[in-house]
Amino acid sequence: MKVFRFVLAIVLILFAAQAINFRLLSILAYTLLGILVFSLVWAKLSLRWLEITRTSPSERAQVGNSFEELVTLRNKGILPKLWLELHDSSELPNHYPNCVQNLRPLGVVRWKARTLCVLRGRYRLGPIKVTAGDPFGLFRFNREFKNTRFMTVYPATFDINKFEALMGLLPGGNPISQTSYHVTPDISGLRDYRPGDSLNRIHWRSSARQNKLIVKEFEFDPTVNVQIFLDMDASVHWVIDRSSSGAVHGAKLASVSSRSIDSTEEYAVTAAATLVRYYLDNNRSVGLLAWGQEHTVLPPDRGVRQFWKIMEALAIVRAQGSTEFGQFLAAEVTRTRSSDTLILITPSLNESWLNLLPLLLRRGSKVAVVLLEPRTFGAQVEGSMLAVGSLAAMNVPLYLLKRGDDIGMALNSDMAGIRR
Repeated sequence: MKVFRFVLAIVLILFAAQAINFRLLSILAYTLLGILVFSLVWAKLSLRWLEITRTSPSERAQVGNSFEELVTLRNKGILPKLWLELHDSSELPNHYPNCVQNLRPLGVVRWKARTLCVLRGRYRLGPIKVTAGDPFGLFRFNREFKNTRFMTVYPATFDINKFEALMGLLPGGNPISQTSYHVTPDISGLRDYRPGDSLNRIHWRSSARQNKLIVKEFEFDPTVNVQIFLDMDASVHWVIDRSSSGAVHGAKLASVSSRSIDSTEEYAVTAAATLVRYYLDNNRSVGLLAWGQEHTVLPPDRGVRQFWKIMEALAIVRAQGSTEFGQFLAAEVTRTRSSDTLILITPSLNESWLNLLPLLLRRGSKVAVVLLEPRTFGAQVEGSMLAVGSLAAMNVPLYLLKRGDDIGMALNSDMAGIRR
């Protein structure tokens, strides 16, 4: 609109100059025309010879920590850039490295964008759109720099001193014929050394006797296996929905487009991440089973590598599944052994999965339940007392998790309000 008015003014001045034969008006018209052409060329060239790079110390962060990114804008031309507006289209919540910069010829400018991570997930960083104009404000042109990359925000974990699940403190059981890459109490045999074997696996007495390096092979100890079942059925998850008028009410997670930390989904995933960290820190083998937007099965293992594998899965899992928790348990329990500890994390009060627990207990499995109280998330359902009573009758350890609870305290056996 500004350009149209400017051109219209030039045309009117030219007509007036011709009508009254006034030379000064002609000079003014040609001067304004020169300004118009100059502004157009300036705005166009302001987006040329630009380079944008973005770097960060890590492409991973955790909820509660800050993600820091360094953005570098470089002018590779000999013309100055007097006004550049940068707008970032990153998906990371609250991440806005937007600014207005100016650059001297061959100049470089850098700035940091620091964001507190509040919601787990995998997010795109970029692209960045640069808007340039001229000194007279007549033209604005955009250029998009598609230097995108991705970063992952892991769920938060909390410190817990003790999580009691009946057999959780037993020292061990009968070994099984499955090779372990970690040191366990059970040695299955000896073999020749291979490149990459750790020094703590070398059997020095046999090595000295045979005059070559001999290493020990270990077997899994099944009683230390912990299998975490995470309910990601969309029909049982709830979220606190805050309307534009300020009203707060509960809504089905599947019916809300935006995500929130005040949801059973986020509490469930955080509880799972906390228990994974607790058991792996205590040198237990931990596995994860979930059925959200995709089927997730991570067999039990231990160590730092297993921790990051599970955290990677928990970062992206969403409550978008259509499989009821009872059906999920019935289908996946065949992946577990009777000596495993099963930890069930769910907001479901459906009796179908409760009816499966006696079968699991009879086969020898040890079960603990982390139950999210859906009414505290605004769910219009009956209370959890029936489920609490059923679990108490079966002597199954129960950890009731409500909205606003300190998750670390709620999962701590010494602090939990409801125990087995």
